[in-house]
Amino acid sequence: MFAQVTGYDPIWLIISMLIWFALIFMLQDLQMLRYLSQVSGFLSYLGQLLNAASANVLNALDKVKRKEVQRAELESTLKKMVDFAVIEPTALDPNGIVPKFKHILNTYVDTYEGEIRRLVEDGVLVKNLTTAVEALRYMNFIYKIVDHYYKTARKYKAFYLVIQLTMLLPLLKELTDTVNEAVNSFIKGVPIGDSAGPLVAYNVLSQCGGVVYHHDVKDTVVAECEYQGRKLYVIKAKGPGSTVGRLDEAVEYVFQRLDARPKYIVTIDAALRLEGERTGEIAEGIGVAMGGVGVEKFNIESYATKYGVPLYAFLIKMRQSEALTTMTSDIYNAVGQTTKRVLDFILNNVAPGESVLVIGVGNTVGVGQPFEGAAS
Repeated sequence: MFAQVTGYDPIWLIISMLIWFALIFMLQDLQMLRYLSQVSGFLSYLGQLLNAASANVLNALDKVKRKEVQRAELESTLKKMVDFAVIEPTALDPNGIVPKFKHILNTYVDTYEGEIRRLVEDGVLVKNLTTAVEALRYMNFIYKIVDHYYKTARKYKAFYLVIQLTMLLPLLKELTDTVNEAVNSFIKGVPIGDSAGPLVAYNVLSQCGGVVYHHDVKDTVVAECEYQGRKLYVIKAKGPGSTVGRLDEAVEYVFQRLDARPKYIVTIDAALRLEGERTGEIAEGIGVAMGGVGVEKFNIESYATKYGVPLYAFLIKMRQSEALTTMTSDIYNAVGQTTKRVLDFILNNVAPGESVLVIGVGNTVGVGQPFEGAAS
């Protein structure tokens, strides 16, 4: 009677309602399977990227290794360095934590370079390959973190955890692609976007006369020169090997060993741009233009405060992917414009007979020092 009046078979109606309710209850599980599949696909892609980058670094080491070093030793050393861990100092008592960070970071750099120096003889290649291995270590770290949360979400059926992970996949893919390209850039030893600061320092020195270098600070050069009656102290990491130097120690050297009292401290560095900004835009500001953990920035700010020296900064805008990969023409052109603006700032704000401290912040890979023959 019911089927004749409504035109529906009651059995199929009940079955369809059961299927509908089942799908409602299973919807979250189906969505989770879909999200887990996306993360699994990303992990497979990242694993292939990591293997290819490891092979590139291993081949680069094999080409320049010492004669007595065997291939097996290269592989074991690379595996050890990729899994290398850096443990942050305790912050239970924040007083004095900056020197602790400084000590740990210096020890980390020295240890990492020491492992590569044991395999490779050339000093510049040691710096470049050390940074390439560091980039590889970062890729491996990203893989382990994503894999950890993927397996945790799958194990405990943590729906919202896997959703958050899936939402981050586009950003993680861009980051890992960038780091992979960075590995190749460091192997080749070419300037990257982050080399903009050191390249401006190079250009400023090229415009100076009577350049004298001091190499007393590890991985860093301090140069004295004259520019239209002004005395310039220029600091940059020592190139062309890949290093960011120890800029805070160089600033201390200028104030204490050279007994300088500059009118300004001018820093130049790469800065991450916003999506609405254009690569190569230049911004000026007050403060220390410097990224990283913040140890060197803290120390430079402390010296400036102690001696009452104003801080001025020039920022060259770029994406993170551009900062870590081979320098583009937009950034190179911006370096030239920034050099002119730095020199104009010196002429307009520093009187003849006064001095100024210029710091090119960033990785100096592929960027050496002009007039190197004049080094002391």
